[in-house]
Amino acid sequence: MKKRYEIKNLHCPDCAAKIENALKNSEGVKKATLNFSLGTLDIECEEFVDVKKIIKSVEENVEISDEKNHNKYKQLTFIILSSASLVLSLITGIWYFAIVSYLISGADVIKKSILNMRKKSFLDENFLMSVATIGAILLKEFPEAAAVMVFYKTGEYFQDLAVDKSRKSIKSLIESTPKHAWLVSGSQLLETDPQKLEPGQIVLVKPGEKVPADGIVVEGDAYIDSSPITGEFIPRHVAASDSVLAGTIVRESSLKIKVTKKYSDSSMANILKLVESASERKAKTEKFITTFARYYTPAVVITATLVSFLIPVILNESFNQWIYRGLILLVISCPCALVLAIPLTYFAGIGKSSKRGILIKGASYLDTLANVKNIVFDKTGTLTHGSFEITNINSVNGFSKDDLLMYSAHAEANSNHPIARSILKHFKKIDHSLVKNFHELNGFGVICSINGKLVHVGNDKLLHRENIPHPETVCKLDEKSTVHVSVNRLYAGNILLADKLKESSRKTVDLLKSKGLSVYMLTGDNESAAREIAEKLSNIDYYSELLPENKIDILEKKILKSGKTAFVGDGINDTPALARADIGIAMNGFGNDAVVEVADVVIMGAEPIKIVESINIARMTKKIVLENIFFAITIKLLFMFFAITGKATMWQGVFADTGVALLCVLNSLRVLFSRKTEI
Repeated sequence: MKKRYEIKNLHCPDCAAKIENALKNSEGVKKATLNFSLGTLDIECEEFVDVKKIIKSVEENVEISDEKNHNKYKQLTFIILSSASLVLSLITGIWYFAIVSYLISGADVIKKSILNMRKKSFLDENFLMSVATIGAILLKEFPEAAAVMVFYKTGEYFQDLAVDKSRKSIKSLIESTPKHAWLVSGSQLLETDPQKLEPGQIVLVKPGEKVPADGIVVEGDAYIDSSPITGEFIPRHVAASDSVLAGTIVRESSLKIKVTKKYSDSSMANILKLVESASERKAKTEKFITTFARYYTPAVVITATLVSFLIPVILNESFNQWIYRGLILLVISCPCALVLAIPLTYFAGIGKSSKRGILIKGASYLDTLANVKNIVFDKTGTLTHGSFEITNINSVNGFSKDDLLMYSAHAEANSNHPIARSILKHFKKIDHSLVKNFHELNGFGVICSINGKLVHVGNDKLLHRENIPHPETVCKLDEKSTVHVSVNRLYAGNILLADKLKESSRKTVDLLKSKGLSVYMLTGDNESAAREIAEKLSNIDYYSELLPENKIDILEKKILKSGKTAFVGDGINDTPALARADIGIAMNGFGNDAVVEVADVVIMGAEPIKIVESINIARMTKKIVLENIFFAITIKLLFMFFAITGKATMWQGVFADTGVALLCVLNSLRVLFSRKTEI
């Protein structure tokens, strides 16, 4: 049985980890993944497993699925009542009101600590707060014990609200799934679940609705808003034969779309899977903080014990004042600020990226992206449109221009290369029955039989590889792309094509350089074409006429040694380089499953400027993570010093502890809402 639960009242990553481990170690559970940032539990288990009971055995207050949650109102009511009792105590001087205040606000904290002690897992904030405040009561500091618990619960309440806000913001960025689909069945429209659609079915998408599955337009034309997928808010016009992705919004007029993929295989479903699974790939900083928390709390408890009982013996002073100081240490020792804020910051970065059409597969890749020193681009389809236009056709040896176009178009009909698609635009009457024995040689071209004649269509390297005689003058044609054609090993001529630089390519390179990054271009295109593009891009370093294995050699021998390197590509021939680089970035996401599988970052749009945005988000995420670590540790160490020297009170300690946690969580949200990361 596979099932997803919504988890409520879970506001501590450490508690989430305990629940997940308890589920994984339970009989009958095959797999369990608790996503703290989204508040979801995905579990695969036998029918007899009582998931709710297992969760309750670890965290009593955590609820699952569709249970009603009035806990926030109850929590706020208790805070108001306990605060009122505390004020009465301070005004009247009657300690009874302080005890009432303490019991109202602290009952569940004491209950949790007792339950955790039974489970032999008690070194958490509940235990620390219980020991500290009970110690204060024994020292007859009644108002202070009550004030500590009221401040703690108030801070916890606002901290929970901040976590919920963060969780809702993150969910809103990725929950763009279509809710229904209009299935065309004869003359009828049937409302159905998008997840039930099958390839080949026709759906009608009305103005303002989301496309329910990846498909091809078969009727109508309209502008579509791709911002839920690509982050681009500029509408794109589509008509018959154009492809559309699930989750895009149709504007103004209706479209009939032929479904090409099941929803589970669609771009939108893949986006959700990638973003949801991203939290499983933790950054080194995140892993360190989790490990640090396990040792930090016991260390502080030992320190507090030594301060309370060893120092007064050594100094021959009153135990009471040193016990009080030790109790303050317990109050401020909770590592919640770090344990809570660090994973939230990383997931906020991933959430912000997804909103901008950038899918980062995990926090570890955010860290790598933030530290990148070199950016290496493929050329065709990445920096250029990859949509070539024929500028000239040169025929020789008795062949006509029409012959060259016919042979090249038939030969390229089974290829997905951008040049192949460009040639096919100029010759659409393809007779596939004429084409036999088709072979595509990566980095060279294609070989096939057309109407019984052996045809070679490709670059100059293909002619040399196959030993086809050709004029030496055509080897160095000063054009961006040249396609050579031979028929029965007789050179028939060449087709000259021109590719266009993308609008944002120059700006992208300039911005990357301004950030101190080195920019390179590796391409299989000829020297002339590569040089022309490199010159237009502020004379970036480039390497041309490369096969896929040559790109690996260049990366290993000349680029990777100088620092963390990102490779940006869009085609199947780029997958080796994507895999070899420190971080692989795929452009035009979900156009090629192999590329998406290998890449660490997937850019849903076609514009390279998204690379700059991804680095901006990664760097800001890293900056906020470091800020939170520095801020939390500095404040805690400062108050520990004040506690030991007798310059801090217990309520000031808890105010500092919960205040730091809340501020760190709020600081995490800056990633989500900052405009500085956007171009």
